[in-house]
Amino acid sequence: MIWFLLAIIATLVALALILPFLSSRRVEISDGLGVFNGQLAELQRDRELGLISEDESRRAEAEIKRRLLRASEQVEAEGEISPALRQASIVICTLTVAAAVAIYMWLGSPHLMGEPSVEQPSLTEEQVAFINEVDALASDLLANPDNAPGWAGLGQAYMVMGRYGEAAIAFNNAINLVPDSSALFASLGEAYLYAEGGNFNPSAREAFQRAYDLDPQNVRARFFIAEAIYQSGDQATAERLWQELIASMPEGDSARTMILRRLEALGAEP
Repeated sequence: MIWFLLAIIATLVALALILPFLSSRRVEISDGLGVFNGQLAELQRDRELGLISEDESRRAEAEIKRRLLRASEQVEAEGEISPALRQASIVICTLTVAAAVAIYMWLGSPHLMGEPSVEQPSLTEEQVAFINEVDALASDLLANPDNAPGWAGLGQAYMVMGRYGEAAIAFNNAINLVPDSSALFASLGEAYLYAEGGNFNPSAREAFQRAYDLDPQNVRARFFIAEAIYQSGDQATAERLWQELIASMPEGDSARTMILRRLEALGAEP
């Protein structure tokens, strides 16, 4: 099932990451007070319901307040995205999608295990170029961390390489700079999800819910919220949510076709 989900996400993520970079508008760095206050309120509710321990609650509260302080300090740092930065971000996102199949063939070949006569395949020039681009971007971001599009592109590159923990860190860094981005929270949810082998944990659920709260039309957030409901055992509700999602999408949309196949697969299950 996880490979089917990855196929859906390949299309959605490419659109979500590349389209914003094509716009010439400014990147708005808001203070994020409403978002962080909402997180604090949710944390308080979880504490009252006994869903989180006191120690975990205190640590989470401290982390939220740290991010709130950092977001407030960066309100004055708003500015235009430079053409070079926009171009670099688009290149990284494009390379991510273009190299996805090649990286999978490199990393996802379990049939080679136990075959001593077969050597591990060497990297192609495209794979080497992709890895070098990722390493260069990571180095640039360490020196210049106030680059939300760069962190987003790095996170997606790590997703393709299967380095989900590092992808989550990159997406979190981007969210610290742009705390009201639905697309970034959806990407963060995917990183948490795939780090658990396709099984939803509280962090993944929270990220997708945050993405939905910021943008109720976010296709990835809606799809994965339904997937989480399906994994919890409520297939009827999940199917209803997917049907509603399909109805809101135009005919011919590639993501719509893949969701229809997801529903067909469910119909074949006992």
